[in-house]
Amino acid sequence: MRRLENELVARLERLEPLLGARASLAPDRARAPTPRELAERVTEGQGDEARLRAFTEGLCDIVEALAADFPENIFWDLEYPARCLWDAGEPTDMEAFTHRVVRLCHGFGARSTLRFRYAHDFLFGYDWARWVTREPAQRATIRPFDASFLEYLEGRRGELLALVASNDEKYSRLRGTEFRNPFGFSREPDEEARLHEALAREDLIPVKAWRQDGEPRWDRPFADLRTEAARRLGLSRGSPT
Repeated sequence: MRRLENELVARLERLEPLLGARASLAPDRARAPTPRELAERVTEGQGDEARLRAFTEGLCDIVEALAADFPENIFWDLEYPARCLWDAGEPTDMEAFTHRVVRLCHGFGARSTLRFRYAHDFLFGYDWARWVTREPAQRATIRPFDASFLEYLEGRRGELLALVASNDEKYSRLRGTEFRNPFGFSREPDEEARLHEALAREDLIPVKAWRQDGEPRWDRPFADLRTEAARRLGLSRGSPT
């Protein structure tokens, strides 16, 4: 990686404390790379100064949004989304990618009406895999961070907000500081970690976000397999843990 300007290096390093223990689902490590390490691994000295600056600023904006909007996020594997940012194209393309991801964080995270607790379903591809399986003939070639899928998520946010406004049974209005959990299993931090660590061991993560290629897969019923894994672990709501 070409030497970044001091201000960008400093900004990358300031992000590290925001990510807590930087837990990882990668089989060969316990901690995800720091933002600076991530930037260095993805760019590997390639690109002109304008691309390097756009990528670094975009990565910083995305990490800051994830940390602010999902402060209880546990797993910080960001190699694949970072690579998608780098591969977005020219600086203006990277800026557009960044703005869209940041907007989604603001729209779904803890400071929004929807108040989801983690970014895991987004980063590890559960939302994407579910979407592709609904129309595989049209969507099988669309990757997890492609514009078409991010546009779908923007539209889905509007649909969910309408359900919340009507106090839908599944997507009801929340009270106080509670997080939204429309799933049939517990997503408290300890249970969330146990479940996704088990899924990673069983190779049941749709997008391996700890790899730059991500190895995205949609052709298994990942949502159902996660629910079944939660049942086996005793994490279904109302079951003993």
